[in-house]
Amino acid sequence: MSRRALTVFLLLVPALGLGALGFCVVAAAPTRAGPAGIGASAHFATRQMIGLALAASVGVLAAGLGARRVLRAAPVLFLVALAATLAVFVPGIGIRAAGARRWLHVGPFSGSPAPFLVVAVALLIARWGPSERAQPSPRQGLAVGLGLGAVLALVMEPDFSAAAIALVVAFAALAGGGMAGRRLLPAALLLLVVLSLGALRFGYVDNRIRGFLAPENDRRGKGFEVLALARANAAGAAHGVGLGRGNARRHLSSPASDYAFAVVGEELGPRGAIGVVAAWLAIAAGVALAAGAGKSSGSPGRNLAERAAVVGCGTALLAPAALHVAVCRGWLPIIGVTMPLLSYDPTLTVASGGSLGLLVAIALGRSGHRPDPGDAPQPDHQT
Repeated sequence: MSRRALTVFLLLVPALGLGALGFCVVAAAPTRAGPAGIGASAHFATRQMIGLALAASVGVLAAGLGARRVLRAAPVLFLVALAATLAVFVPGIGIRAAGARRWLHVGPFSGSPAPFLVVAVALLIARWGPSERAQPSPRQGLAVGLGLGAVLALVMEPDFSAAAIALVVAFAALAGGGMAGRRLLPAALLLLVVLSLGALRFGYVDNRIRGFLAPENDRRGKGFEVLALARANAAGAAHGVGLGRGNARRHLSSPASDYAFAVVGEELGPRGAIGVVAAWLAIAAGVALAAGAGKSSGSPGRNLAERAAVVGCGTALLAPAALHVAVCRGWLPIIGVTMPLLSYDPTLTVASGGSLGLLVAIALGRSGHRPDPGDAPQPDHQT
């Protein structure tokens, strides 16, 4: 098997498996909706299927257009995603729930625009961020500024988990585009600390931390869900109880979304949990191979841009998956992160499909046809 074929295999086959498993988890919900909002399997299974179909369509479109055309459209895609994110504050469009505005509801469509903004940040920085100069270029500074503005927009909702992921994605894309990692790491850590301290000022975040540290003393709050996750992990440690038969999906507030990995572990046992982790390790290997695929294409400037896109979009896929596993295993407080492709989250599913399509395009060397003067490396006037 050639390197290109292996890369595409590692990216797509595990992704298809995760999507199919996620659909089964949603479809296995009780037919009758419960008081916690679970159930109504036909309704949510239909939405999940539509999300998967749209993800496949967007992925095929991105792969067909090629990396250069997608990156050329990055500024427009970013502005659209940012406008959608700010629209959550518009009365009648944004939905306020649990003390935050994170969702849109327009006609038959509803969902969080945050996943689109996270991917758009990666694309924008890949378009404008790469530079072979010793000093940052003005275009790179603009990309960093807009990326931080996107993080601020997510903080305003507030959606601190999405803001942290967007921040990590931005710095990953910059590092992939050639900025020295040692210069990025201190700034990234400082911003994450500031973001964490800001999050602690909100009562619901403090409640989640208290529930995580002492769940027995917070059985009426988030401690209840921490204990439910522990019971699910214990029940699935030896063998699964059967798809749709777990207790976690009947006690957790959003079992197929924020806790999908715990549901899989309880109902399908260690094999199901290991299979999900193995799928993400395979995707990570595919991302690593795709990151090196651009070395054989045209100009150095375009190589850096494609590498930044791979690293940024790959991080947008892998970071929430890792956080989701950590929360479901009880290693982190509950932070409300869904797993791409597996969780019920149609907007994240579509955004993930687009990221995978771009990764496949770069892995196959589909950069586009017409040259873009903006992709050429800028002359270095340093002495």
